[in-house]
Amino acid sequence: MRISESDHNIIPFARQARALDLDALVDVEPDIMLADSLAEQFGLEPLPFDLIDRSERETRIKIAESDQSDLPAFHAQLRAMSERAFAAAIAACHQARRADQQAARLRAAATAAAAKRASNQLTLDAIATQAEARAAIATLDALAEAHHARGVDAAVSLKLLGVEHGSMFGLVDIF
Repeated sequence: MRISESDHNIIPFARQARALDLDALVDVEPDIMLADSLAEQFGLEPLPFDLIDRSERETRIKIAESDQSDLPAFHAQLRAMSERAFAAAIAACHQARRADQQAARLRAAATAAAAKRASNQLTLDAIATQAEARAAIATLDALAEAHHARGVDAAVSLKLLGVEHGSMFGLVDIF
């Protein structure tokens, strides 16, 4: 049996390429383990440890205040709420990645200039440092948006499953 090259290539359908869900977010979000070190390195406010829980709580309140008389429309509204949160988070993650890539290019140029003892090495170093700070801010913003989307999705998912009351999805409230 002959296997062609096309048998090994997977082409995503249009919907898969533009999915606005947790899987799509996980594919692009920055590593959460970087958050504290970036905040410390650039003198930024660290991310609150309970961002997901806060967003879930706020979303549950919004959901409870929503008109639920037309169930199909209400469910569509819930799914749209989750998709909007994921869209914002995914866009922020892409922006953070671009900022990080630009900072890396600028740092490489500054390092090369320093190695050559170029006359503009101090200027390039300052530009690279500013770009790294902007990338750190963008990364922390992306992580905050990602956590917000996770909280929104948790509240929406539980409501769609019919869970009306109970403990929050997150672990913070347990302790």
